[in-house]
Amino acid sequence: MRTHPVQPGRVALVTGGASGIGLGIVQVLIEAGLKVVVTDVRADHMKRAQQTLASAGDRAVFFPLDVADRTQWSDARRLVEERFGELHILCLNAGVGVLGSMLESSDADWTWITSVNLDGVLLGVETFLPHLVAHGQPAHIVATSSMGGLVVANDGGIYSTAKFGVVALMEGLRQDLRGHNVGASVLCPAAVNTNIFDHERMRPATFRQSGSLRTEDELEGMEAFAKQILAQGRDPIEVGKMVRAGIEADKAYIFTDQNVRSTLIRRRDALLAFT
Repeated sequence: MRTHPVQPGRVALVTGGASGIGLGIVQVLIEAGLKVVVTDVRADHMKRAQQTLASAGDRAVFFPLDVADRTQWSDARRLVEERFGELHILCLNAGVGVLGSMLESSDADWTWITSVNLDGVLLGVETFLPHLVAHGQPAHIVATSSMGGLVVANDGGIYSTAKFGVVALMEGLRQDLRGHNVGASVLCPAAVNTNIFDHERMRPATFRQSGSLRTEDELEGMEAFAKQILAQGRDPIEVGKMVRAGIEADKAYIFTDQNVRSTLIRRRDALLAFT
């Protein structure tokens, strides 16, 4: 059985690592003795994460990263190689949870959601996969999809288009990596107590021409509803522990809630109900 890379002194990089699931993964890996490069696009989240992780000292390194920017990915690899030499765990977690009808969506909606949720994972793999394979030590890639990467929710067409792509990418990558030193897993979380509800407010100016613009009252109502639902979900630290266990066991899929089983069975049955 391939040795897993969750070992003291190893190095991980986590995108979207300054809040939510990403921060939960970072905290669990640091607790396991790893050095972690914490990347995020939001300066406010990075500042809070620096305070949260202060006790980790120089085992937590912070690097601003827009996952849709190829040049910034090259800079991230340069940082890793110059500071640590090798990377062992790559957690491609950054994403935006924005919903909306495809009938109303604009080019900006499609481009923003897919550039972060799918292209951000593709660029991470493209940037670090050759490095991970070349150094020959136990390594692992985890990409965060969603239950929306297996089942399309209401108004989730664009989001699921990207997240289904992440599942396909990681399934294909896992097959290609058989016999190599690198494992691959896809994380498909259900409800987790995160800040995913506020992503619409962080939409970059370049992508403001949305086809489903909402008033301030509508945004506040959506956020309040999402907070209420997500508050009942998993704690990000719990999810981080599940990710660690998934890496150690080299799981193909990492789920956060056993209750999704019935949903997956219904989808399986629907797919097989052809005549």
